[in-house]
Amino acid sequence: MFPKLDLVTASYHRCRERDDFIDTFYNQFLATSREVADKFRGTDFKRQKLMLRESLLSMLLYNLGYEDAQEELEQLAERHSRREVDIAPNLYDLWLDSLVETISICDLEYTEELGQLWRAAMQPGIDLLISKY
Repeated sequence: MFPKLDLVTASYHRCRERDDFIDTFYNQFLATSREVADKFRGTDFKRQKLMLRESLLSMLLYNLGYEDAQEELEQLAERHSRREVDIAPNLYDLWLDSLVETISICDLEYTEELGQLWRAAMQPGIDLLISKY
């Protein structure tokens, strides 16, 4: 089990309580590069926001060994692969930086240590996504 996952999960729930959490994330992420913005051109953001919520939860549960979470991430990995929407591996660094920046804004209990815990908690899921590229 991932150490201190409970701290990350509690942070996730605090962020989810804010109505602007997902919008703040996408504002951060889309501003990181033209390539990222181009990938989201024409996106149905109502649907995309729901998918992000599910994906974040799956990434957290993946650390606990939940098979359903792994299956969801494998499906997401296929969707993100070069065979479909072609999300290059380097874009996950921008995604993670944007996520942690958003958490620092939305979680009033944010600390640098919590930011590092978030990075560590997301990395196994990111590694899975990249492995299927």
